[in-house]
Amino acid sequence: MFLSTVPQGWVIAVWFGLIGLCIGSFMNVVCYRLPIMRKLGVYADGKKLQALVEKHGKFNLSYPRSSCPCCDTPIKIKHNIPVLSWVALRGKCAACAAPIPMKYPAIELLFGLAFGSYVWIEGVWVAGLITLPLMAMGFCLFTIMAQTKRVIKPLAVVYVSLIVLQMILTNMGYSSYAP
Repeated sequence: MFLSTVPQGWVIAVWFGLIGLCIGSFMNVVCYRLPIMRKLGVYADGKKLQALVEKHGKFNLSYPRSSCPCCDTPIKIKHNIPVLSWVALRGKCAACAAPIPMKYPAIELLFGLAFGSYVWIEGVWVAGLITLPLMAMGFCLFTIMAQTKRVIKPLAVVYVSLIVLQMILTNMGYSSYAP
């Protein structure tokens, strides 16, 4: 379904853009925490993971909540809204005023624009919607590989599997590129 032919199709594109902002925020978490959890790169000795587990009881992609890297204050929900919170706080921590790197809202904005514009241009197709998680997984795969010089094999296998699934669905006619 092409959104330009649907009345109010822009609303769907904006909705996907908002989802993209949230996915971008989560990708920031994944790219920071997964190398620690898998003991890759500078975290290969496991000391960072051990310290985080001792401090919080457990450490994974969803726990503990995000915190300021400078003062370690947990980030409040109202300060954790993709891009908007960074702008409202003028790029600084609400607790200690330490600068928050521009890369975090930039990645969120990148995903928001990518998801919204992809759906606006390509429309809503089953095979096409697989592209959205492919973007996120590819970003994580290549960012972590650039940081650690290692590939996370399970992530790479799922990435390749989604590409194959997308090709099969396209060949079956579930894509704007269907033959």
